[in-house]
Amino acid sequence: MSKKKVTGTGGELLMHQLVAQGVEYAFTNTGSAEAGFFDAFLTVPGVQPILLLAESLVLSAADGYAKAAKKTAFVNVHLAAGTRQGSGQLQNSYFDGTPMVVTAALRDNGSFGDHNTLGASGGFSQMGAVEDITKNRWEVTDARGIPMATRRAFKEAMTMPTGPVYLAFSSPALDQGGVEGTIQAARGLEMAQVPNGGTIEKIHDALLNAENPLIIAGPDVRIAGAQNELLELVENYALPVAVGFFDYGGFPMKHPNYVGMIDAMSDKKYDVVCCIGYRQNTRASAKDEKFTDAGTVIGIGQDPAMMGNTFALDLDVWGDVGHTLRALNGLWKPDHANLAHIQKRKMGLAEQSAARAAKQAGDAAGHAKDNPIHPIYLGDAMARNLAENTMLVSENFRASDHLMPFGYGEKDWSLLRTAGGSLGYGLGGAIGAQLGAPDRPVVLSIGDGGVMYSSSGFWTMARYSLPILTIVWNNMNYQTVRTNFAAWGGNMKAQNRYPETFLGDPAIDFVMLAKSQGIEGEHVYEPGELDAALQRGKAAQAAGAPYLIDVHITNVGDGADSNWHQKMAMHT
Repeated sequence: MSKKKVTGTGGELLMHQLVAQGVEYAFTNTGSAEAGFFDAFLTVPGVQPILLLAESLVLSAADGYAKAAKKTAFVNVHLAAGTRQGSGQLQNSYFDGTPMVVTAALRDNGSFGDHNTLGASGGFSQMGAVEDITKNRWEVTDARGIPMATRRAFKEAMTMPTGPVYLAFSSPALDQGGVEGTIQAARGLEMAQVPNGGTIEKIHDALLNAENPLIIAGPDVRIAGAQNELLELVENYALPVAVGFFDYGGFPMKHPNYVGMIDAMSDKKYDVVCCIGYRQNTRASAKDEKFTDAGTVIGIGQDPAMMGNTFALDLDVWGDVGHTLRALNGLWKPDHANLAHIQKRKMGLAEQSAARAAKQAGDAAGHAKDNPIHPIYLGDAMARNLAENTMLVSENFRASDHLMPFGYGEKDWSLLRTAGGSLGYGLGGAIGAQLGAPDRPVVLSIGDGGVMYSSSGFWTMARYSLPILTIVWNNMNYQTVRTNFAAWGGNMKAQNRYPETFLGDPAIDFVMLAKSQGIEGEHVYEPGELDAALQRGKAAQAAGAPYLIDVHITNVGDGADSNWHQKMAMHT
């Protein structure tokens, strides 16, 4: 790879390294301690800063960009305080294995007293703030080390298992002038190209001869870009496919071989289980007895920490998922398709898929006149009305994602979300996704509670004219919390009163909230208004403008009729 020598300030060396790396955008919330870096935008062209008004938005936007563009994102936040402000979304990125380089200024605390504003108290390690939510992390106090450290950070972030890497640059290092550095782009290290032949043959034989096999697809499939290889495998062998908890996007939900989310399924009837990029998890159980009836349990993945850690594996391949699937597919022979059990399975999966599609259509039709609008009908209306090739960014925990036409083809929808669990992802994720995939329509599907974690993101959408269609599922509730409270029981269930879950009184007007930041929108109260509103939103997108639709939906699940909250007034 080409290299060159440059001379400049520490901030300019950093900017040169970013340009060489092919960085398009620097996602940031500005801080004065990073003045040496921001000054370099004026002297070293090539990187566009993207301003977001909270560190959580900075991190989630970078995450969305990395996932949509399939590139490593670059982030700058402000000192230790900014790092901590964004830690929830950094956790999401770490959990998802999103490749990004996160930078912040490092302020010397050794010569200060007990407290240093925005920095840290004496003896504090800034690295400690991110130790559990980054793949690696370093401090850089000498400007000469900036190019090397930055190059190493990109290499680490891109190498499987991918993830965020954190760099703290001291302010004097960024400010130092007349520094010579060598600029050279980094690349991620390649995992083994050819898995062990004997193991691959054993996996092939197990899948070929299985009477009741199951594939569990996880996030490594998406990270490796191996979706089509997985499709080829499961279609050849007629394999049913489940996904992990919130691992939507690992396999097309409309495909005949899709059978659901493994956490909601029985695990007792399968003789061969093959986990591909799947995150094993006990779900807080003291022991994990999954797949104890399976004769053979197989693991294929890129992260050894996620393989064989709760239930044991009989066969395993630790390596690039794409390489492994291509090797497996290479063992397939046309005459295998004539095996009776494969043909039987293929017909059975087609029948199950048709029945599932008919049920979903019937459920949606059955709620077509519900007022307030039923979530199932909203999901169906979105699938019918929105543009092909839509990239849906979802921050809905109770939304009907399964009604959407997610797939892998050029005209198929795709789904982008986080499994990390920290709210506030949606708006930033959509902003980053639109920047990362500018030729695709991006739709943000988000709950009313989720919006309020990151609502200043509307300002960034408007500032950069990002044509994102936001659909708010507005039920004036933290519905996930309420239904979990109901499952817990106690006095809350008995009295049908769920503290601090009702978001009315006052109701939040999301149309006004968006309009105050430069985005037009509308309310939808009636199911008969929904199709026309979605078409207006799609037209706004096509014209290059962001738009918001505040859809007033009914609550579902236990406690749906509860709007109780403990009233309080400071002054009477």
